[in-house]
Amino acid sequence: MTEDPKDALASIREAREGVTDTLAYPVGWDIAYGAICGGLVASQGLPVPWSMLVLVFALAGLAICVQWWRNRVGWWVSGYSPKRARWVAFALAAVLVGLMGLSIWGKAAGIGWMPLATGAAGFVLAIVGGRLWMHVWKRELSEAQG
Repeated sequence: MTEDPKDALASIREAREGVTDTLAYPVGWDIAYGAICGGLVASQGLPVPWSMLVLVFALAGLAICVQWWRNRVGWWVSGYSPKRARWVAFALAAVLVGLMGLSIWGKAAGIGWMPLATGAAGFVLAIVGGRLWMHVWKRELSEAQG
């Protein structure tokens, strides 16, 4: 079936607009994502068996969140896929890895509160980074329409 190119472009534009409208997600997502990232960070500095338990729950939480998103909107976009938004994901990953290192250092130095502090920082920075990523990606989609 041959389709008029103008109709095809209009269809693409309409689909992209639908994507940006679909991406209004609840604050609960931010809290869950922040808790997952904070848990991943904190787990590195916690004593055994707590480190393993927190790590397992954080990874399971991540899998549940991805599945929830797929069920809600029908698709998933890796944080590293979009051209410009991927740099936000890389920066967030670097910050979280740095916090993990700080958590490990705190454990080695005997600073018992360090995993709590780095986990809390990871929680907040994951929320801010997630919102920034979504903002950049939505802008990227809207500029591709124009």
